[in-house]
Order: sequence, then structure tokens, then C-alpha cells
Amino acid sequence: MTEMTCTGFMHNYMRMYWGKKILEWSPSPKQAFETTLALNNRYFLDGRDPNSYTGVAWLYGIHDRGWAERAIFARSGTWCRLRPGTQIDIQAYVDKIKQRVAPVSVI
Repeated sequence: MTEMTCTGFMHNYMRMYWGKKILEWSPSPKQAFETTLALNNRYFLDGRDPNSYTGVAWLYGIHDRGWAERAIFARSGTWCRLRPGTQIDIQAYVDKIKQRVAPVSVI
């Protein structure tokens, strides 16, 4: 969320992971959707855009089809796999964002 609140942007894979984590942390899918949409609309540069709304709705199954049974949450830990062939080194990503949004010291 640091990247989102400081820059108005978040890498798309991380945006999907973030939305799935909100779903995991929320008491109901309805509340998770409302929370995700509110944060999306407030902090992202493309918030309130129809494509952005559809992206949030996609996290909650608006375009789901009859896929095979599978886990809905990304694996947590050092490596994050959102879909086959996609890996994100979470610690490297966090370190990069901390460096990117670190306050600049003025002498």
C-alpha cells in the first residue's frame, strides 16, 4: 500500500495479490469488495475509471468461467506465484518500493 499511497500506482501482479489479501482478511466477500473498491478509487491514479472498476470486480469473480477447482489465494512467503510462470520476489519488491518512496534528505 505504500507504493499505492505515495505514487498512485502498483504493479498489476501486486495489485491482484493485494486484492486477494483484502479478501482473505475481510469477514465477507461483500465487505472485501467494498474495501478494495474504496481504496482503489481513493489512491490509484486510475481509480473511478471503468477499467479500474472492472479490475476490482475481476478479483471477485465477475468474469469467472467454469475453471477447475483451485486455491483462490496466492502463496505467501518470499516468493509469490499469482499464475503459472509468474514469480515475484516479495522482499526485493518491498525493498525497491521503500527506496523509491524514501524521503529525500535536504542538507
